[in-house]
Amino acid sequence: MKDEDWNCLFFHDVDLIPEDDRNLYTCDKFPKHASIAMDKFGYKLPYKSYFGGVSALSPEQYMKMNGFPNNYWGWGGEDDDIAVRVALSGQLISRPSVRYGRYKMIKHGHDKGNEQNPKRFNLLAKTRRTWRQDGMNALRYNLLSKELLPLYTNITVDIGSEKGFHPMT
Repeated sequence: MKDEDWNCLFFHDVDLIPEDDRNLYTCDKFPKHASIAMDKFGYKLPYKSYFGGVSALSPEQYMKMNGFPNNYWGWGGEDDDIAVRVALSGQLISRPSVRYGRYKMIKHGHDKGNEQNPKRFNLLAKTRRTWRQDGMNALRYNLLSKELLPLYTNITVDIGSEKGFHPMT
């Protein structure tokens, strides 16, 4: 983020398609959970603190919660960790109207190499103790490439891997 002047960061599951263009892709006063009504969940939140799917944060909001956790590998738990970080950093969650925040999920199988994380519940239970140490302030990576394209910038990095979780390690 230090090399760019972004005013809004969007985090978007690739399998979610917005159904209403009145759900504006902009940041709000608080971290925004944009995908509040997915067909997968009957167009309702599965639970009150759900923050998965599509979210938008200003760089200041993102840094205030110390970014995203680095200790999740595989699928599951990271969205709930992020919601806890928002609350622990003293921020509220903003949401659009249920009429506008509607998304269709493209049906697909689980991705190979992105298996369900067996450690997700243990990690989530530790978030209150670890969020200040595990996030942007502890992120380590090697920049492999940065390609500026007309509609987006494609940044490829190597973040390493956790020994013992991935079959390749």
